[in-house]
Amino acid sequence: MLVTGAGGDIGRAVCDRLHLLGARPIASDLPDRLEGLPYPTVGLDVTDADAVREALGRIQVLDGLILAHGITSRGRVTVTPMAATRKVIEVNLVGAAFCAQAALPALVRSRGRIAVVSSVAGFGPLVDRSAYSASKHGLFGFFDTLRAETATLGVSVTVVAPSFVRTGIEDRAVFQHGRWVTTGQVLTPEQAARAIVAGMARRRRLVLPSRTSTLGWWVSRASPRVFERLMLRQVAVEGASAMMSDGSTSAVLPDRTAGVSDRGLQA
Repeated sequence: MLVTGAGGDIGRAVCDRLHLLGARPIASDLPDRLEGLPYPTVGLDVTDADAVREALGRIQVLDGLILAHGITSRGRVTVTPMAATRKVIEVNLVGAAFCAQAALPALVRSRGRIAVVSSVAGFGPLVDRSAYSASKHGLFGFFDTLRAETATLGVSVTVVAPSFVRTGIEDRAVFQHGRWVTTGQVLTPEQAARAIVAGMARRRRLVLPSRTSTLGWWVSRASPRVFERLMLRQVAVEGASAMMSDGSTSAVLPDRTAGVSDRGLQA
């Protein structure tokens, strides 16, 4: 089982879960994020198509591919640099597509499984995370299509859409402007990993790991306008609760664009 983003909290938790269940995870991430992992590793920048094709082409036996890498940015569309938007989409969406395409021959041979970590932001809006939401919407479109194309080949495709997961991904954001706010139930990486591995094992089409993601899915399907209003209201409430008694904010972050042009960071 190859796990991308294995140097991050969710990817590491997925590797640990697979190992606990008797599987043999192969941890993949940027080389400097793989230090200390107790699993076979593949250093890889998912945005480098040639490197992805070469690395995954060397793997002859592969039962599963779990795409758990990802980065984010924070800020309104009006202030977010297009370089940051491009980087988030390249890593989260294009990088996942590169990996899936390169791994597909081995997965067809094994009649294997693919699981990709999208988000509630993949089926509804997420204010101040336009690039992240665009990339997660794209994962739904790409991997739903891939599922249809591989249905007769024995390869299953599972899309996982958690709500917020406590990973610290915001600390490595390629751009930050304003205050980070989460809404609804926040999962631990271990909770997310259990849902990812169980859903992939059962070859489920869609995994909604929490009450927040399940409710969000059904509300967004029934009434996108209501979903948007609820999200905006909750963000406003939780944003206000982050204000300190003197009126200042407890988590105001400076604008940050450093690293936007660097290769993809992965969470």
